[in-house]
Amino acid sequence: MRTGYADLRLCTGKIPHYREMVHLGGALLDYMVETLGTEETIRRFADPVWFHAFAVTMGFEWNYSGMTTVTLRALKEAGNEHIRIYGGKGREMRDVPEEWKEVSRTTASVDTKVVQDGYSIYFHALMTDGKHWAVINQGMRDKWARRYHWFDSREFLGENILVGKKEAVVLDLGSEESEETRKGIMDLLEEKPEKMVRLTKRIGGNQLDLGGNVVEVPYYLKVPRRVRVEALEVAREAQSFLDLVTTPGIGPGTVRALAFVSSLIYGTPVSWKDPVKYSFAFGTKAGVPWFVEREKMVEVADFLKTAVEEMRVGKREKERALKGSVGWFNGVRPEKPGV
Repeated sequence: MRTGYADLRLCTGKIPHYREMVHLGGALLDYMVETLGTEETIRRFADPVWFHAFAVTMGFEWNYSGMTTVTLRALKEAGNEHIRIYGGKGREMRDVPEEWKEVSRTTASVDTKVVQDGYSIYFHALMTDGKHWAVINQGMRDKWARRYHWFDSREFLGENILVGKKEAVVLDLGSEESEETRKGIMDLLEEKPEKMVRLTKRIGGNQLDLGGNVVEVPYYLKVPRRVRVEALEVAREAQSFLDLVTTPGIGPGTVRALAFVSSLIYGTPVSWKDPVKYSFAFGTKAGVPWFVEREKMVEVADFLKTAVEEMRVGKREKERALKGSVGWFNGVRPEKPGV
């Protein structure tokens, strides 16, 4: 399911405790896999509020962009034998195995074209155990970043949860409220592209409310000045709304224009809601409320590593004991009891 997204401030500068983050992050991931299993571990990372708490535990402020990018980079570097993390910034965003390309492309398309909040995706991470998966995307707008979370989605469309700075207006075409508009868009694609271009020109600029007052539309929600006929020709080949938004050449502006025309002609509703929800263990790199206690991070990491090893040893002892008891039960006496 689509699990939510979060707003964060963009920040720059060195990470003085990065090595400790790798050390602690790897230990935490190992501990979680050992105690929770891979599916539940991946599910936790898909929870935006839980991920906030995890990143704060790693020594990050609760509202800075690095809590996403640096935390996941540290986990990727630490590695885990059961869970793999792919992606990153820039070109690394495409560093995803072929079998996960469709998931990668679809989640990024939905977060830029279906949920239109003015944020451009610049970071993409996919976590998987080979069966279950989570995706964490991060977008940028002005001096803010916003994080989007996914887990084992099959439909890719649905209600969203937000953690962070609330926007006054967000066009959410993935919500249940916008379902009729999605259907309307697919019906509109049967019209001639030239007609659709003429209609989009009629709805450009700001809007008027029922009192005749001008309502300022955020720049990222305005109808593009020019919707290309060629783009609409390509869009007509789409078999579903998800096909449409994942089609190369179809950008947020084209999808937005189609949504506005659908609402104008068919009177279909769209969701403008931006729902909101809101996590310090070792301090933060900026010293608010206190500076990171690096020694404690290492101490806790070592404790967790020891605990994981003890659990593994305990499992091996239980397995040996079980094999021995099965042998006795079947009337086969092992050379050494309990082996």
